[in-house]
Amino acid sequence: MNFRAVGRLLGVILLLLAGFLLIPAGVAVGYGETGTILDFAISALLTALIGGGLYYKNRIKNQRAELGADYFRREGLAVVGLSWFVGGLATALPFVLGNTFGAFGISSLVNAYFEGVSGLTTTGSTVMSPEQIDGMGHALAFWRSFSHWLGGFGIVMVFVVLFPTGGRSLFRSEIPGVSREAGHQRVRDSALTLMRIYVFITVVEFVLLMLAGLMPFDAMLHSLATIPTGGFSNYSGSVGGLDNVAAEVIITIFMFLCGINFGLYDLLLRAGWAPFFKRLWGSSEFRWYLGLAVASIVTITTILYMNGGTNGDTSMAARTSGQDYSNLGTALRDSSFLVVAMQTSTGFGTVNFDMWPQFTRILLMFLAVVGACAGSTGGGIKMVRIMVVFKAAIVGVKRFIRPRAIHAVRVDGQSLDEKTVASIISYFALWVMVFMGGTLFLSAFNIDLVSSATAVLATLNNIGPGLHMVGPCANFASMPDMVKLVLSVFMILGRLEFYAAVALLMPSLWKR
Repeated sequence: MNFRAVGRLLGVILLLLAGFLLIPAGVAVGYGETGTILDFAISALLTALIGGGLYYKNRIKNQRAELGADYFRREGLAVVGLSWFVGGLATALPFVLGNTFGAFGISSLVNAYFEGVSGLTTTGSTVMSPEQIDGMGHALAFWRSFSHWLGGFGIVMVFVVLFPTGGRSLFRSEIPGVSREAGHQRVRDSALTLMRIYVFITVVEFVLLMLAGLMPFDAMLHSLATIPTGGFSNYSGSVGGLDNVAAEVIITIFMFLCGINFGLYDLLLRAGWAPFFKRLWGSSEFRWYLGLAVASIVTITTILYMNGGTNGDTSMAARTSGQDYSNLGTALRDSSFLVVAMQTSTGFGTVNFDMWPQFTRILLMFLAVVGACAGSTGGGIKMVRIMVVFKAAIVGVKRFIRPRAIHAVRVDGQSLDEKTVASIISYFALWVMVFMGGTLFLSAFNIDLVSSATAVLATLNNIGPGLHMVGPCANFASMPDMVKLVLSVFMILGRLEFYAAVALLMPSLWKR
């Protein structure tokens, strides 16, 4: 392990974050929030000092050598894993300093770290009360959503774009999952293409939300939170607080689009619409993703309509109470939005689904666990992994029946090698063990089973809301500090899809 290279690269990433912290400071200047300017300026300065110190202490002696030329697989894994932990600290600084110097902030350091990690990992879970969310200034509200946007693309990916030498290890660790797209391109070209797509989709959604009647600031914040499937909003009622049907439809569409493998959008840019649609529909993962979404929307709409009231009250208050869906259109509207929001792990809300019938709540949690497609900004286990585990189980039964026959796990007509299948099954087993261990850990603090299990699901899969104590109209503030720290680690585990984070605990990684 080249510790100097790791320290140097972490220093550069912190310097990048320091630069990004100046953007909300500019927002504060624009809106005349003088107290908040100091919060972000000091945050940027502290982050830059630490990052600059790390870089200077571990700088390359030979100035001709390119930055990042002396690190390989192990160093890449260490940088990717550690960057999310230290990045969470940098992201949390404005919340802490806002309480010290400004008119608004989060008094607890643990709460601030939880909020910062939640933003950077695109989880969307919060410790802030409805009053705090509605009372936020523009700069802090912007930082919450902007941290989503940075984390969705990956601050490490920005580094790969700027310093591509040796970046393959970082790129592969930052973009995990089963994906053949863009596999033969240069690392820097792949990262630049993904960045262009990411920015373009953000701009398109922003323009459409403006055309739908949203104020520019609201449109910007919800675009920054939609594309990375984050879920932070500047309204305590989330998207429901916008009270705009057109905006809900636009956000639903873009959440779904961002749950698709971004490599397919790269194909669209390179080859055009015909090859794109051919590859899209030829992808069994996309067909499962689409089919599960449609089936869930139909099922939940039907249940809500059949269990709804009869007085025809379709106001926001009636929908939030979960007691009146006598209007089929209202049932379809809310179920469509929340199915896509949970399946893509965005976590946006329009109504309190924790008041819905039991089956619908369980189904939404199931969708959140399954997640979106590999190579997307969505969270969860990922649809392709669920497919492989399901098919591997079927193959196991077939081998038991006919042990001498040749059986293979196939995806899109191609056989997966045993190493790939074993890696996915081990990932699934690791996820199950962490979920069970996390649930038991939370239960030890006298937290009820539903809240414990869904709090772990919400953070481990980067969803945002859970049920009961951590439901869509609640927050994580009541959790003990130790629990919030563990859940913060779970957010990072989910964002890195385990391996890059778990690798930090392996002694072999740190051997010289």
